[in-house]
Amino acid sequence: MPGVDEVDRKLLRELRKNGRITLTELGHKLGLSPASVRSRLGKLERLGAVKGYTTIVDPAFLDEFVQAIIEVEVISEANLDGILIELAKREEVLAIYRKTGEYQLMIRASFKSPAELKKFVEELSYRHLRANMRRYRVSVVLDEIKENGVLMKAERKGRRGRRR
Repeated sequence: MPGVDEVDRKLLRELRKNGRITLTELGHKLGLSPASVRSRLGKLERLGAVKGYTTIVDPAFLDEFVQAIIEVEVISEANLDGILIELAKREEVLAIYRKTGEYQLMIRASFKSPAELKKFVEELSYRHLRANMRRYRVSVVLDEIKENGVLMKAERKGRRGRRR
């Protein structure tokens, strides 16, 4: 990308690992002063390299024990953008992606129960995407290995089980 050098890329990689890292800690890792890190970070935000700051929350602490990936085969793009914006506003929807392949939409969502997932899928197929989709497929997430560039609990388990 124009205007982004290797130091900026290192800064972005560190932020992806830990969005709560301080400017001082970033400076130590990159060999820069906190003021220089702040300046670079401001530039990266203006360029759109940093889209926001968030926290990865374990859904179980919100009593959301069912995570699902819902893929949708799209047959019509008519009014699809408005529908996707409406879906994106729903609290249970964590991410929506347009993608290539057999299923052109992927929705990642978190639910308190299988019944809530079922209700969501029924609303999706009968209310939201009715005229836009041919079919859908639902997969339930069994375990998180890596999320937003951060290794989850599997990293800790894997370290104990490695041979020396």
